Amino acid sequence: MVKAQKLTENNGRPHARDYDDTTQEFMATVIREYHAHLCTQAPMPDHVQETVLLTASWAKGCQVTNMNLSRSPPLVTIQGSQIPGQLKTKLRPLVEAMYGFHSSQSKSAIKKNHTLAEDLKEGMNFAFKHMAAQEDGRRGFLKAPLIQKIMNMMWFANKHDNGVTNPDLFKPFPHLALALVLTSIECCIDEWATGMHMDIPFTIQEYRGVFESHLNCLREFEEATKQYGVLPGICNKIYEAGRIHSGAAPLVTQSLASVSARVIADAIKEYQEGSTTDDESE
Repeated sequence: MVKAQKLTENNGRPHARDYDDTTQEFMATVIREYHAHLCTQAPMPDHVQETVLLTASWAKGCQVTNMNLSRSPPLVTIQGSQIPGQLKTKLRPLVEAMYGFHSSQSKSAIKKNHTLAEDLKEGMNFAFKHMAAQEDGRRGFLKAPLIQKIMNMMWFANKHDNGVTNPDLFKPFPHLALALVLTSIECCIDEWATGMHMDIPFTIQEYRGVFESHLNCLREFEEATKQYGVLPGICNKIYEAGRIHSGAAPLVTQSLASVSARVIADAIKEYQEGSTTDDESE
C-alpha cells in the first residue's frame, strides 16, 4: 500500500495539484469514476451512500492505474459535492434565456417574472416541449429542449465525457440523473419566484425533498406507461442524442465469432473428400 505523496501543504481544502504527478493521475481516475456513479446512482447521497461509492471508485482506480494508494477520501468527496452546484451554474443562464426571464427593476417586469415562475412550476410545465397554461394543451413531457441541452453540456460535452465513456451507467439515461436535472431546473426557476433574481444555493439539505418528488413522479410515469415503454424510450433518445452531440462513434454491438454445427459438418466432409478451399483455388 503506497501513501499519496503531497507536494504542497495548505490549511484549506485539498486540491489535486497538491500531489505528485502519479497521485494526480490516480486521483483523476477515481474522481471521474466517483462522479459517474454519483450522478447515476446517488445524486443526493447520504453518508452511507458516499462511503459505498467512494470505496468502489477507489478500487476501480487501483485496477485501472495498476496502483494501490492508501485512501484519501476528502479530495474525492469534495469534488463530488460540487456536482449539484456545477449543474446549476450551467443551467442558470439557460433557464433565464430559454424561458424568458428578464432582470429589471420595473414593476411590470417583476410581475411578469413572478407569474412566469409560477406558471413554469405548475404541473411541471417547464418539462414539456410545448408548454401551455392548461394541462390539456401541453405536449412532449420530458422533451423540453432545455433538458437535452443541459444533458449535452453536463455529461456529453465531448467523446471523453462520462456519459460517453460509461454506457453501462448512462444508457439508457438514468432516472436518478434525470430527476437531478429536473430538480436543478426547478431551483433555477425558484430564484425568480419574487420577480427579481435571487441566488438560492442548490444543496442536498434544501432540495432533497424536491428531488425525491421528481424521482417518484418519474417512477409513477414509467409504471403508468410501461405497456408502451414510453420512459425507457425517452431516456434512450436522450442518451443517443447526447452521444451524437459528443462526436463519439455510435455504439456497435459486438458479436461473438461462432460456427454452426452445419458448417463444421460440411468442413469435415470437404476434408475427407479432399475438396478443401485451397485445393479448389489451385
